[in-house]
Amino acid sequence: MTQKNNADNQDWEMLGHDPVPGYKTAFYIAVLVSVIYLAVAFFSGGSVAH
Repeated sequence: MTQKNNADNQDWEMLGHDPVPGYKTAFYIAVLVSVIYLAVAFFSGGSVAH
């Protein structure tokens, strides 16, 4: 193995990590809330009372 490949493998090992519990759930909740917000904004017509 060349020196470059060895360095790349060390970089990937540093980037590896165990998933932190709760972040995936928080991400899905944030996406769900934003989709609901956009759906309500779209279906309400976005009309402004004059």
